[in-house]
Amino acid sequence: MLPILLVLALLATAAGGALPAAGAFVRGVGLPSLLAFRSGLLIAIAFTDVLPGGLRLGAAQAGWSALFAFALGYASENLVMSDPCHEAAEGCRSHALGSVALGALFLHSFIDGLNLGALTFVSASALAAAGMSMLVHKFADGFTLASLFTEAGYGRERTVIGLTLVALATPAGALVSRFGALRLEPSQMAMLLGFAGGSFVYIAAAELLPRLHRGRDARSFASFGAGLAAMLALHFALG
Repeated sequence: MLPILLVLALLATAAGGALPAAGAFVRGVGLPSLLAFRSGLLIAIAFTDVLPGGLRLGAAQAGWSALFAFALGYASENLVMSDPCHEAAEGCRSHALGSVALGALFLHSFIDGLNLGALTFVSASALAAAGMSMLVHKFADGFTLASLFTEAGYGRERTVIGLTLVALATPAGALVSRFGALRLEPSQMAMLLGFAGGSFVYIAAAELLPRLHRGRDARSFASFGAGLAAMLALHFALG
């Protein structure tokens, strides 16, 4: 399943940067619901599969690693653009441009790959759900990078190079995590799973909570619940 997800991630990033309709899709009225759905998936993955697996291998290592991932997510989002979906969807203009944006998106995509690779040691349902949620923001990553480069005055060739680097970062991270983990001690594997779980909790909370705090949003609540239900269905279907 992992190779299929990585190919889809490449295609989603390329599509987001190349399709003329990408801007309309990313800014469309349906994107908040998609992001809430993704939050439901990620919360369910973190608390039902990833973190319990890490805690079984090493409670202290998994706990501290999850805390570090959560803190890293907060710091990176406030220092550089890391997960741009909601910002791109709502017309935010305060992005870091050029090499800063490229570096932030590359790191973010690489961590996505690390997390996917770690989930191959957890369960098929966790891997499938994480892959589904990843595809939503890979499309937005591609659109965001292409639009930022265009606004910064970069040519088509540099934009294509940037999209290629960001697209390849996810499979690179997955390969590092998947094959590196084969040689890890249980305590080190606990740290890897803890990091993945902490990342998922931060991404889900950072996406969903600000929107819900702005007012009642029945569609987001419903989409969040649908994400939880989808993870439950995948768990029973794939084991």
